[in-house]
Amino acid sequence: MKKKKSIKRMLIGLSVVPAVFIGLAIMSISVHSMWKGMSSEISNSLAIAANSLYNTYSLVAPGDYSLKDGVLMKGDIVLEGDYAIVDALKESYGMEITLFYGDERKLTTITDEEGNRVVGTKADPQAVKWVLENGRKYFTQKIEINGEDYFGYYIPVLNKDKSVVGMAFAGEPRVEVIRSISANIMSSLLICLLVIIATLLVCVASGRKIVDALGSIMDYLGFLAQSDFSHKMPKHVEKRRDEIGDMGRYAVEVSRSLEETITTDPLTKLLNRRACKKYLDKWIETCKKQQKNRITVVIADIDHFKKINDTYGHDCGDMVLVTVSEMFKKHMKDKGCVARWGGEEFLLVYETDPQSMQESFCSLLKDIRAHEFIHKQHSFHITLTAGVNGEINGFTFDEIINCADECLYKGKSGGRDRVVFTTGKVIEL
Repeated sequence: MKKKKSIKRMLIGLSVVPAVFIGLAIMSISVHSMWKGMSSEISNSLAIAANSLYNTYSLVAPGDYSLKDGVLMKGDIVLEGDYAIVDALKESYGMEITLFYGDERKLTTITDEEGNRVVGTKADPQAVKWVLENGRKYFTQKIEINGEDYFGYYIPVLNKDKSVVGMAFAGEPRVEVIRSISANIMSSLLICLLVIIATLLVCVASGRKIVDALGSIMDYLGFLAQSDFSHKMPKHVEKRRDEIGDMGRYAVEVSRSLEETITTDPLTKLLNRRACKKYLDKWIETCKKQQKNRITVVIADIDHFKKINDTYGHDCGDMVLVTVSEMFKKHMKDKGCVARWGGEEFLLVYETDPQSMQESFCSLLKDIRAHEFIHKQHSFHITLTAGVNGEINGFTFDEIINCADECLYKGKSGGRDRVVFTTGKVIEL
């Protein structure tokens, strides 16, 4: 009598080789996607910090940058030797901050082994070429400063005549960034390995339905590896009460966790800049196809936010950001989306025209102004200024944002606590 063939062995034989190759592909895609995604996030974070440095000096010290008797000045204000702003930005963002005049470091948080600031040293020649000579922003994953490698982001510093006179820099030590990225990649690889092992065990235990369920999970992980969170786990997989069902639910939890990490601002829990851009890009494409302006983009900024940080401390500033974010989030329910655009700026995308959102938005800003903020027995009120752009069809993402940003700038220049529309309309709150 012939010995019966083992289905378990058959499934192992049919599953091991393809499962190994698919697992390697998933791990490879995961590593590549996570490296690319996290590098992009690091670049965005560094860019925000560098722009904050540039914008902060633009606000606190009007006028052009210049050297007077070898001392860096902005207008009539002496900048050289005053490290309060760069130190505050380092504390806020957790990054090294530097202000260059020409290719020379004038203000920096970077220190040598003795703890002395490395002022007076020169910028990397590649950064000089891109930023000072060509007037372009420059991001690098490896730049040596004072004997240590950094991830760095440079932006040009301009005088009023648009001439490039220096650079604003934000950077993080490369070894710390690599360590952080590696930890996330290892977690992803570990999850993939667990999924592969579970897949093999399930294949041994069941037949066609198991194979179908595994195929669904593999598809889901493939989308997840490419940072596509729109794909849903099939209900029949999530309802299973065995290892395959567990694997499906674990993948969903990993997806949620990863999506939150990639798309959410950690402080305010609002969408971050990257996620909001993706959301707005879809609407821009919809408007383009329908040839209609069906959305309104608003950039709102907390007035005198630096003064709040300077007066009450950054923990108070964080409290203000969180509170305002919660009010924005509640207001925007079923209306569109809201994101933290950077620092104290918020971007709101209404799924309607400016006329329809005007009254409710202005009412919201009045509610925020009336809200009493309390911090350590101190109470205060805040105001916001906003720029509104309802002209979407036919314009690129950058053009739409820049237009709203210009309205915001006009509102700031015009006295703050107001809403400025691209049509020229101004509502003083």
